[in-house]
Amino acid sequence: MSTVLELIGGGLARPRPAPPATPGRGSRQSSSPVALGGFLSAGILTGMRGKARVHGLLVGLALATLGTGCGLKGAQDVSRPPPDARRPVIKSEAELAAEREERIRAGQVVPTSAPVLLGAERVAAARRAIPPPIQPTPNAIEADILMVNKSVLTVAEVLFPLADEIEEIRQTQTPAGFRERVQRLIREETRRQIGTLLIHAEATASLSEEQRKSVEKAVQREIDNLAAQEFGGSLSAFKAHLSACGLTYEQYRAALERDLVTRQYLRERLTPQIQVRRDELLAYYRQNINRYCTPEMRELSLIEIPFARFLPPDQRWETADKTVRATARLAALRQVREVEEALASQPFDEVARQYSGESHAPQGGSWGVISRPLQPPYDEVSRRVFELEEGQWSEPVETPTGYCIVRCGRIQPAAERSFLEVQDELRRELTERKYTRAATEYILRLAENATVSAIEPFVAAAVKRVEQRPLPTGPAAGR
Repeated sequence: MSTVLELIGGGLARPRPAPPATPGRGSRQSSSPVALGGFLSAGILTGMRGKARVHGLLVGLALATLGTGCGLKGAQDVSRPPPDARRPVIKSEAELAAEREERIRAGQVVPTSAPVLLGAERVAAARRAIPPPIQPTPNAIEADILMVNKSVLTVAEVLFPLADEIEEIRQTQTPAGFRERVQRLIREETRRQIGTLLIHAEATASLSEEQRKSVEKAVQREIDNLAAQEFGGSLSAFKAHLSACGLTYEQYRAALERDLVTRQYLRERLTPQIQVRRDELLAYYRQNINRYCTPEMRELSLIEIPFARFLPPDQRWETADKTVRATARLAALRQVREVEEALASQPFDEVARQYSGESHAPQGGSWGVISRPLQPPYDEVSRRVFELEEGQWSEPVETPTGYCIVRCGRIQPAAERSFLEVQDELRRELTERKYTRAATEYILRLAENATVSAIEPFVAAAVKRVEQRPLPTGPAAGR
């Protein structure tokens, strides 16, 4: 068993310091029996309490005085050795607790308010009374479940909300990349659900019967809406989908209830404690000023006259010889002259629809607004738009594949949103950041006294299941 801090804290839990050992009862030093002339044994001094001990001390002093002052011989039997006058060793509470734990582990005692030594039959009975550990579901292996205190988390519950995302990763990653990404994704979801289990246990401990009924109604509304939107209102179809994902209807309902209760509980408990000062907002605004500045935007329009348009039908520009290329280039130049004459009397967008040979011709050659040059091969051409005035077009620009005429459409000047304009947006963002941090710290505090079973075997079992067979995706795959 390992603490939950190993999972949620992102590293190994720091060992909690043991409480300082406190002196055991009776450890206070008492008068030594030897100081009383050797007439009282250690048992008398250490065994007496209250008035009996005081009386014993007085008798000892009297006998000592009588034996020494009156010169009585034989007051002490020198033929026998004096009793052991050493002060007995008294164990501390920590030592006694450690000894008791050892006896409990050995089966000699059962944990009660006071240790009780047992016979062999009672030891066996105590061992039989220990509840058996929770067993995995049929046809499951031990790593398919994760114990979080007294709650159980299954692999199917962790994988269900990840089905669509896992399938997307499967389509875009190599096998090695898929395994690495999925392992990280499953571990993060496991952390989230462990936190949900811990908070849910605390949240429901104080719920009244009326509140529990309200939660049940909210859960039922969510399920009814989901069944209506994605399964045509058929609850049986919804249950069949859950079964294909390895979940029962009861498991899904319980997981949904945990999520609803946990979110509401944390919001109600933590949000009133979160305060965002104005100086924090201003500092955050200055640190992220680029996010609130809009750069200058310019509409880019092109008329393209490609060389390949003037090649013979069976020729390609990349493989054509020099003579064929030269002929096509000359023909393209003639058409560019026609375009320039047309622009003298017609709007740019009409000429683009008539002559341009690129995909944006139906839009009048418009590529939309841009704030910086495009990627190659249009980088040099699109850079020209930032050298033109609004509504102005360029001279024909020759490129490796044809001629282009660049036009600058509308210009949107750069703008900066002021602090007052974005203040409410900043407050919401900082409040959410503080809430997330507070929620994480709250879960960590709960985790200090929580335990879970082995995490890594559980994650490995989930990854193995995903690798062996794809998960059902589609409706309700991710809550």
